[in-house]
Amino acid sequence: MFSKLSHNLTISAARKLLDTNKKETLSTAKRLLSIVAGAYIFQRGIRSVTKHPVTSIQETLLGVFLIYDAVSGIKETYPQQPTEVSQIRRNQIQGNDPTSPTPAFV
Repeated sequence: MFSKLSHNLTISAARKLLDTNKKETLSTAKRLLSIVAGAYIFQRGIRSVTKHPVTSIQETLLGVFLIYDAVSGIKETYPQQPTEVSQIRRNQIQGNDPTSPTPAFV
């Protein structure tokens, strides 16, 4: 009974975490928490495959989704490269690094 209750609590906490972050991008702390929780839920699902196959498949998929959701958004946090020639030239005249999003001199 206690394992069923803790399983339901884990699933509901993961759903709440996923529903909260749909509209905004994840911060670094939330990404780290999502990766750690996903890894824990994933390994828990893998360990209980022989005892509870349906529940373990659900836990495994939830863990994979949490990890994928955290890792897939990392690309958005990288600084964007200048796309137009004028942006590159402006950064070179000011003495800025073209990969830096904020200018060193204004």
